[in-house]
Amino acid sequence: MRKALFIASLALLASACASTQTAKIPATPENAAIAIAAAEAASRKVAAVGYQWRDTGKIIASAKKASAAKDSAKAIKLAQQALRQSENAFKQYAQQKEAVSKF
Repeated sequence: MRKALFIASLALLASACASTQTAKIPATPENAAIAIAAAEAASRKVAAVGYQWRDTGKIIASAKKASAAKDSAKAIKLAQQALRQSENAFKQYAQQKEAVSKF
């Protein structure tokens, strides 16, 4: 039950983060952990296809440090940034894959 709730929260947070504007998420340690988990999952997806951007991992590490320092607002902001980078990297991968397949 707890795992299902976490996954549902993660999906909800990921959809909120996917909007073009930064979602206003309450700065709680729980939300910071969910945001970081969403960023890590997106980063793994992009890394699996070999298209992870250079700084995404560093941003996630900074988000974890902010979370450990009890700065949930900063952790969420950084995690959202890393999530956006991973989403954009995957879009770039898809575009490049499509462009190559046309030749």
